[in-house]
Amino acid sequence: RHVMAVLINFFALSLLFLSGIDCSARKNVLFFVSDDMRPELTSFLGPDFPSPIHPNMHSPNLDALASKSLLLKRAYVQQAVCSPSRTSLLTGRRPDTTHVYDLVSYFRKVGGNFTTIPQFFKQNGYMSVGMGKIFHPGSASDNDDPISWSVPYYHANDSYWQPIRRDNSWLSVNESMQKEHPLPDQQLAQHALSTLKDLAPGAKNGTKPFFLGVGFHKPHLPFIAPESFFDLYPLEQIRLPDNPYAPVGMPEIAWSA
Repeated sequence: RHVMAVLINFFALSLLFLSGIDCSARKNVLFFVSDDMRPELTSFLGPDFPSPIHPNMHSPNLDALASKSLLLKRAYVQQAVCSPSRTSLLTGRRPDTTHVYDLVSYFRKVGGNFTTIPQFFKQNGYMSVGMGKIFHPGSASDNDDPISWSVPYYHANDSYWQPIRRDNSWLSVNESMQKEHPLPDQQLAQHALSTLKDLAPGAKNGTKPFFLGVGFHKPHLPFIAPESFFDLYPLEQIRLPDNPYAPVGMPEIAWSA
């Protein structure tokens, strides 16, 4: 609920900041990325919806955003691995052009010096600001592709949660622990809010439009999340798939990244 409240405030403040902008000025961009988001979100209901799950996902804020957005129901990743798909999205090129097929190769070294989405805005007079997981971190992006951003990149302080994440596949985090040690995505949301406040003056008067990239780490495993999120899915309501078997003839490589 805390994260949901932050996100609600996030959208509200975004609208507040942008409402005073001259319509003739260049538009500002708030770019969200979420890691391993599932297609079983209720906003994707329709003929191409995947197998049903029990209980349904509780995602009112995302559903509300989808209801007033262009929602692409058959948009697929270029490759079912993090760095290749992110690189493909951010450069507009397929993995067979970027030559990124793993979690370590940097597209500028193995594929080409391609212009990324945030870099394009930066080159066209925008303040390009990034935080969280936009590119795959580490060597796969030369540490978040520094050339794409106007200011130093931001990552949440993960020192407390890193060993816990390493030793737990899931953890229900109560409110007192969240207050003492905010989860990385909670830190990220708060930092995004403060960044929007800082960017607002230039955005309002049209002197400095911005591209703000905010990359949330969840719902990627491990499933360490606020206790209130787990409360939405009572154990007695969870039902395993009727068919637990892999498809006949599925390629061996499909089992592994």
